Amino acid sequence: MSDEKQMLRDSAERFLRDNYDFADRQASVNAGEGMDANHWRAFSEMGWTAMAIPENAGGFGFGLADIAPLIELFGQYLVREPLFESVVLAGGVVIAGSQAAQERYLPGIIDGSIIATIPQATAAPLMAASDSGQTRLHGDLQFVPSGGSATHLLAQVRYEEQLHWLMLDLELPGVSRSSYPSHDGRRGAHIAVDVPFEQASLLLSGASADLATQALYQRAMLVAAAEGVGAMQGALDLTVEYTRQREQFGQPLASFQALQHRMASMLIQTELTRSLVLAACKAWDDHADNAVQLALAAKAKVDAAARSVTQEAIQMHGGIATTEEYRVGHYFKRTALLESWPLHRDALIAEFIKRRHP
Repeated sequence: MSDEKQMLRDSAERFLRDNYDFADRQASVNAGEGMDANHWRAFSEMGWTAMAIPENAGGFGFGLADIAPLIELFGQYLVREPLFESVVLAGGVVIAGSQAAQERYLPGIIDGSIIATIPQATAAPLMAASDSGQTRLHGDLQFVPSGGSATHLLAQVRYEEQLHWLMLDLELPGVSRSSYPSHDGRRGAHIAVDVPFEQASLLLSGASADLATQALYQRAMLVAAAEGVGAMQGALDLTVEYTRQREQFGQPLASFQALQHRMASMLIQTELTRSLVLAACKAWDDHADNAVQLALAAKAKVDAAARSVTQEAIQMHGGIATTEEYRVGHYFKRTALLESWPLHRDALIAEFIKRRHP
């Protein structure tokens, strides 16, 4: 890791440690807020919203391997703001689009005025069709992660027998959303669209859109995997700290060999998955031949390991782990949701096997 990227990680860890208080997070969740506007502003001021944007467009041009340590920190501190959905995922599709699209949307992503999210991989595309001489865009998206917090949605559209991508302003008249809390502290949304369709709003079309779709959800797998590793690390750290403080039979729980072995297993799983995720991110950045298989393997491995590690953490904490006021149970909730984003683990494994044995 270069000095510049190490500084980015260190500054991020300091900020989150000093400012992302878990009690404040829960107060915001209980107030029905999907994200903290002050935190988002700070992310932009520190340059995090520009990390994945190319240098010639005003960003830093970092690859996934460079950003993965920061994504881990977001998992470790249970950050709710959809930074990577906006910058790495939606931003990646904008970067692949036309020069006009980049000039229209990248400045807003960089300065934080655009908070974009993406639909589930299994979501049906919106439809553009003529009605009384006017072409309208219409459709319903039943679950949009962080849709209750975003200002824009990167939407897939079927128009003239082709698939396209466009950036949809969620404040447009004709766009309605029903926001609801998800069990990981964020706010999802059901979004209904019925607006005039303008071809000028398209980012990508045809074969380019198909390629962007594949790349988008492969990047999403790696983002989710890196966040899952961070959640595993957070659950492990809390468990080690708790067993050092909690006493039984006159000595700390951490002194019991059986618990030491279980925590050692948690550590091994965390480090193994971290190595696999970083290798997959590097393969993606290098356009390696096995990049997609590594991404599938990394996401499937993290899903399984994160469930195991967070369940162990809950068991070793006992009843306190099930309370809303204690952090460890929230790692389990977040990783449980990540198991199905952007695709369920069973689908990932099936795709991995298919690619290994066509």
